[in-house]
Amino acid sequence: MSRSVEVLHIVVVYNGLNWLPDVVDSVRASGTGEVWAIDHGSSDGSWEWLRDHLPEANRIQGPNAGFGEGNNRGLEEALRRNVDAVHLLNQDAKVDPTGMATQVEWLLDRANRGHRLEVSSPIHWDWTGTEPYWHFDHLYAKGWREQEAPFEVRFINAAAWLMTLDTVRTVGGFNPAFFMYGEDNEWAHRLRRAGGSFWIHPDASLYHDERVKPWPKATILERMAYADEVTRFFEGDDTAEAWRKAATGRAIGRALHRSRWADSLMGTMWKGERAAARRVAEDLPRWTELRAAMRTHDIPHLTP
Repeated sequence: MSRSVEVLHIVVVYNGLNWLPDVVDSVRASGTGEVWAIDHGSSDGSWEWLRDHLPEANRIQGPNAGFGEGNNRGLEEALRRNVDAVHLLNQDAKVDPTGMATQVEWLLDRANRGHRLEVSSPIHWDWTGTEPYWHFDHLYAKGWREQEAPFEVRFINAAAWLMTLDTVRTVGGFNPAFFMYGEDNEWAHRLRRAGGSFWIHPDASLYHDERVKPWPKATILERMAYADEVTRFFEGDDTAEAWRKAATGRAIGRALHRSRWADSLMGTMWKGERAAARRVAEDLPRWTELRAAMRTHDIPHLTP
């Protein structure tokens, strides 16, 4: 790299001992910065490993507050340190060191040329590098094999997000309304509203050990509905009571989307919607408090 840069690589850990040595070694080999980890009450020896292999300033432990909240603590630390960039990295995902360095240099060059709100991610492979990660190949970056230069995509999951602090300050942290799953979609919505974008760098690789989850369709639809509810509630000003009263109309609106007609006819749409509605009813009081608190912060969902 043309100059020394500092990236804070943030890893949220929960029983991740099987992967941690490889993940941390891969980041260190890239020469792009330090690993900062938060352990969420692991019982497999992860915390003990982190104590032995990371400096005290680069590791903390706390209760399992969820994926987004864990990353938020790391983003706050990055803001305090005023690093060049932050890299959100899953505990079960190792980087290609050379590609990581290339990706960092590309992102910072783009930022220096005025492209402030961009998130970069590599090609996503399985842990062995044998097959591309299914969701990457079929959903997020179809056609990636034909790309020779970094290319824009609408969304990429948060297994490996590289961004500058300008992006963090503008978009903020993850919404704590989510515990796990859906928080990256809601954050991506805020990025796009701010004029930002996601990019895939074809010269960088990620090796991710996550298996595609065989969730029932109703579970997927529930999480999609819940994420839509969170996104719309936090963007608006409706009271909790008004939000409850309009719940049926929003559910019908989602069901009438032409991509959901078959699910509605089969009944899975309504099963998912009912499950989401129960979660929303339980969570609305907390959402109201979180939304009020968010609007008092200079950076949404973060307190550096």
